[in-house]
Amino acid sequence: MFDLDGRIAIVTGAGQSVGRGIAEALAAAGATVAVNDLHADRAEEVAADINGNGGHAVAMPFDVTRLEEVREGVAGVERRFGRIDVVVNNAGRVDDGKTRLGRFKESDPARWHLWIDLNIYGSLYMIHSVLPGMTERGFGRIIQISSGSGSRGIPSGVALYGAGKAGIEGALRHIAIEEAQSGVTFNAIALGLMANTAGRWDKNPPGEAKPGTLAAVPIGRLGEPREIGACAVWLASDLAGFTTGQVIHLNGGTHQGR
Repeated sequence: MFDLDGRIAIVTGAGQSVGRGIAEALAAAGATVAVNDLHADRAEEVAADINGNGGHAVAMPFDVTRLEEVREGVAGVERRFGRIDVVVNNAGRVDDGKTRLGRFKESDPARWHLWIDLNIYGSLYMIHSVLPGMTERGFGRIIQISSGSGSRGIPSGVALYGAGKAGIEGALRHIAIEEAQSGVTFNAIALGLMANTAGRWDKNPPGEAKPGTLAAVPIGRLGEPREIGACAVWLASDLAGFTTGQVIHLNGGTHQGR
């Protein structure tokens, strides 16, 4: 039903977990996927796996927080494939080996900009780079991976992360209205507690949530990257053309903002 055959997509932060699941889902639906990641080896591994499974993908490593790198990366995809139809802004966690989530009063003001640069500027750089071509062709899909922490306060020490997600969601709503008749749609998927990140919140091994945390998810389990990928495939499809300016919460029914 959601055929993406012939579409060209780029997924940022697609070298692992949710981003990888999205890239794999788009490719399985027929799209050619440019796999972006800050780390070239991760991007290359995901692209190789997609190609090995019969899909079509290329690695496109660059830092989304650097405008010139974004411009060059987008131009590289467009030179190779002629256009970009779908952008999934998934990169959202600071990956410098030093910056960690924590309570706001204990945070370092000198590092606040890292969360804002990645979650707001990184996504805006991508959108700004592809939007002229999309509007000229009369088709485009911008999909923002967000978080429940962008709409609710939670006691998990994610104030700066949540601020970045709230900021980009707000920007998308306005851009969606500005471009409502252009054929380009702008939507966000706000994630709940995912299997690949549960340990980060609970200080448990990755993917293992404390019983109390899991009990707060009405559906009784953690989310899987492939489930986010399925939603992204729908939003990338022609049948999602009447959906724009929305934030879709995929969280197993929880309102914990995770």
